[in-house]
Amino acid sequence: MCLHIITLALIIPFIIPKKHISSILTLEQSDNELLIELIDVVKKVASHLQSEHGACRVLTNLGKYQDSKHLHFHVFYGEPLR
Repeated sequence: MCLHIITLALIIPFIIPKKHISSILTLEQSDNELLIELIDVVKKVASHLQSEHGACRVLTNLGKYQDSKHLHFHVFYGEPLR
């Protein structure tokens, strides 16, 4: 599943699996096929943004940085981090 979130006048793809997985740290061996499918979606979105904007970044948060306690990836572009 891929959702788009509008933040700071940018459209940021938000990629989340249908199965609840609390974070990348809780993935189990039985999640391998789901993870491959999830990363394939991340790859397609990242490829599209890179071709449109010249660069992009993929991010997932853990622990206190994780607002939503469900594994998800953000794929976004913009100014480089400093």
